[in-house]
Amino acid sequence: MHISEGLCVGLLARCADSKFLRFAEEVVTFMRARSGMTIASYSALMKVYAYSGMYDKACDLYAQIRSEGLEPDSLMYGCLMKFSVECGRTELSRELFEKSPSVDIQNYMSLIRAAGRDKDVPRAFAVLEKLKNSGVSVDVAAYNCVLDACVSAGDLKRARALVSEIKTFTSVDIITYNTLLKGFCAKGDLHAAKELLQEMEGAGMTPNDVSYNCLINAAVSNGNFREAWNAIDMMETNGVPVDHYTLSIMMKALKKSKDPKHLARAMQLVDRSGVDVLSDEVLLNSVLETCTRHRQLPRLTGIISKVTESNFRSSLHTYGSLIKACSTIKQLDMC
Repeated sequence: MHISEGLCVGLLARCADSKFLRFAEEVVTFMRARSGMTIASYSALMKVYAYSGMYDKACDLYAQIRSEGLEPDSLMYGCLMKFSVECGRTELSRELFEKSPSVDIQNYMSLIRAAGRDKDVPRAFAVLEKLKNSGVSVDVAAYNCVLDACVSAGDLKRARALVSEIKTFTSVDIITYNTLLKGFCAKGDLHAAKELLQEMEGAGMTPNDVSYNCLINAAVSNGNFREAWNAIDMMETNGVPVDHYTLSIMMKALKKSKDPKHLARAMQLVDRSGVDVLSDEVLLNSVLETCTRHRQLPRLTGIISKVTESNFRSSLHTYGSLIKACSTIKQLDMC
């Protein structure tokens, strides 16, 4: 029976979908023994590694490909640039960028993200300039990548200047504002963050859940519960639903407060939101730990009852929190 390269490549593609790494490597061993690997088969193997989250191994294939005298096509170069950014191989991403026969805007954005991970703001701007000079139309998404690099490096002066520049070339979007907002919140500058929210509204752009949660988290990180509750009030007034992120932030904040008023208000927020605490593991852990610490026995009893009645499966950490909660309400048989 003749087993063609097309069949092997098809099998590798199926391995990617199912993350069946062991069988994929058996297929590759067979191909190497028969007629060797081609760009198509390497591309399919690269996809298997990428789908399995093994970006480093996908990048390692580049050296093998070149050593065998093969030349990646434009699509493979683009994928390799993306994978090298994912696993932090900055030098490889630069090399691939220089060697790629054609570079599209996604490749440029991959390089900008790599610069952002390295907190290398000048390099992010240098790639942006190359993109501008390439003749490719630069949209707000590319600018937002550079903005994120500025914010990640804590260079808010340059971030502000970039937002002004964006406005001269194209329209800013909610991601632009939220990225800059993240920068102010990371610095603990609540005044600037609140001014930016007002600027957003003045520009006809409604702050979303990401905007408010960023502000709330910054406020509680500074121990400023008043500002946090003000932000939650604004959130609800403007019709933005309180979500599991909001609740998790407030639950974690109660580690720093013994004020019963904040505890009561946070628990009312949980009830009012209608969010099922079992729907998110981080939230469930936060609520369990808060209720255990503040001895909210009836609420703990209710949560544990919901867990036992459901087909709940979770991590060891969450089971540890549940065991501690059962101990707190003196249900040792449940422990």
